[in-house]
Amino acid sequence: MKYETTAGFDNDFSKLPREHRALFMTAVTAHLLPALASGAHRGEAPWPRRLRIHKIADTFSLTWSFAGPDGRALFVIRPGADDIPVLTWLAIGYHDIIASRVRQQARPAGCSFTPA
Repeated sequence: MKYETTAGFDNDFSKLPREHRALFMTAVTAHLLPALASGAHRGEAPWPRRLRIHKIADTFSLTWSFAGPDGRALFVIRPGADDIPVLTWLAIGYHDIIASRVRQQARPAGCSFTPA
């Protein structure tokens, strides 16, 4: 699997406190990467309960912290070159990133109105 980030993710990640970035990286290295290696994204193994992975359309939501902060990250997995999947990190922050992302997707191009 290959990994990439969007500019929005990079911006959000840089704004997180150092402790929150460390919590996220621990969740990814200790729990997400082994789950991906065992095929959880293909349904070949269960996702670790600790991550509370949910799929919303084509986007996955990962909980990287439950207690202070309520940390979430959004990612997609798509086919890449040579049949190597690519995981793209879309957003990181707290519980509100899910609602924010849904509002962004619901807004037509050039429209300044944001659905509630």
